[in-house]
Amino acid sequence: MLIDDAARKFASWATAEGFFEGYGYSDAADGQYLDQLSVDGRSILRQRQVTQVGFDPIEGKVLVYLRRAAPGKKLLEKLPSSIDGFALEYLQGVEQPIGSNHTQPMGCPAWRLRQSAGQNRYTCGSSISVGNYMDAGTLGALVQDQAGQLYGLTNNHVGGSCNHADVGLPIVAPGVFDVVAGGLDPFTIGYHAATLQMAPGSITIVDPLQNHDAAIFRIPDESHVTSYQGDSYDTPTVAIPLTAGMAVEKVGRTTGFTKGIVQCQIAGPVPIAYAAPNYGFNGKVYYAPAFYIIGDTDIFSDNGDSGSLIVTTQADGTRAAVGLVVGGAVSGAAPGGKITIALPIAPVLTRLNLSLVSGHNI
Repeated sequence: MLIDDAARKFASWATAEGFFEGYGYSDAADGQYLDQLSVDGRSILRQRQVTQVGFDPIEGKVLVYLRRAAPGKKLLEKLPSSIDGFALEYLQGVEQPIGSNHTQPMGCPAWRLRQSAGQNRYTCGSSISVGNYMDAGTLGALVQDQAGQLYGLTNNHVGGSCNHADVGLPIVAPGVFDVVAGGLDPFTIGYHAATLQMAPGSITIVDPLQNHDAAIFRIPDESHVTSYQGDSYDTPTVAIPLTAGMAVEKVGRTTGFTKGIVQCQIAGPVPIAYAAPNYGFNGKVYYAPAFYIIGDTDIFSDNGDSGSLIVTTQADGTRAAVGLVVGGAVSGAAPGGKITIALPIAPVLTRLNLSLVSGHNI
């Protein structure tokens, strides 16, 4: 049995037993492939509730995320420790809704400027928002179409107001939430141009594989921006698949430059709850594939880092883009108490027929 199959079988069994809070797995599952299954074990999982099941093929582990804190040693002895030869690890992981939960930048400005040819340029990894709402997310990267038109890339829920922003709506930098006395004067960095599908609803109606939390805005004045990520590194032009076990980095509006590791790939769709209060929208959107990332020593991302470009360093020392930050989950066991939810970047670039821009005004 492959490890992703083992993870899905555990999720199917948890669903059948009434332990799983997620969308529900329909595969037949009777628990016979678990190494042990006690009455006490069932009771523990029923009380703590499974929120997600992930897998890490590098470590050979199936990760079971729970609503409550992970069980201690005595309780763990009553739970299955493996499934079809793969180790089971129990962790806390509770997805957070995305809405008006704004966070102040942590020890870094919400925006960064980089001097090039005697002019200050607004960097990737800095604060942006739609111009008609007090919000703040992150400019993930600069991208361009085949004609060379420059765009900014971020999440749909940052630059597209969850599908509710009109094409042409101004995108401002810094984001409206980060406009303060004595700070950087806000300016129109671009105009909302396009989004990919981000449709709420049941997975029996909406295919999670078709959902992407991504939006682009047209940049009218290319002299205002740089492809550099904060003051850390330039945006790479290469995009490769996001995989479990990968060491990653990002620059974001709230937490700045951080390092982490991809803890697992989720076995099945991940639900994220959204709210766009200025449009009266609330909905839950399912995504697949999706990944969990934890920080090396502290939090990898937080509210306001949505849209950040996630990169990895390849064996030859060059960086490659792998994903976008889209959300987070609370976890007492994770550094900083939070897990980052990430989606792959390659499908976004393919569907929008865009390429990453490097070397722009650096």
